[in-house]
Amino acid sequence: MASTRQAGVAPDRTGLLGRTRRLFAGAMPDLRTIFLGSLLWALSMGLMAVAKLAWMQWYEPPRIALIASFFAAGGLVAFVPGIYIGRLLSRGRRGAGFAATFLALGIGTIALTAFFIGLQYRQYYAAWHDPFLSVHWIFQFIFTVGAAVYQLLVLGTRVYFPVGILLLAAASFWNVRGMR
Repeated sequence: MASTRQAGVAPDRTGLLGRTRRLFAGAMPDLRTIFLGSLLWALSMGLMAVAKLAWMQWYEPPRIALIASFFAAGGLVAFVPGIYIGRLLSRGRRGAGFAATFLALGIGTIALTAFFIGLQYRQYYAAWHDPFLSVHWIFQFIFTVGAAVYQLLVLGTRVYFPVGILLLAAASFWNVRGMR
């Protein structure tokens, strides 16, 4: 067996820091994926919410538009971290990439959608909350956002079924195809 010097390949002298830097940099999607993927994911989450709410016979267009905008905003912000974490956790293994992306993008989308709805709750209840950054205000903020997150998890996740799961599987498969 030939050594690396004899084979013409330079020995790997990068330390742990160099390998870690390459791992983190290699997981980052390119700019086209970031912008186009984020817009497509946000559009698909928003349209999925509109379709599901229409199927559930909601007949209030302003409320449907508001709720769909929360789902679209959650998808817009969650796409890049979900794809990045999926690629980072898989370390180039395609089988693990699908599972990691599926979990990271799914959890991220639901969590950020819940956070945006929580901020809307906070804005609504702000008239009854204490002054900014007081101890009571911090508790009120935490529990208001927490109640909104809980409500989305209990009532809002049904909007993601069944179309959202199919879109999530498609996005995960697409990410695995684009992994370096």
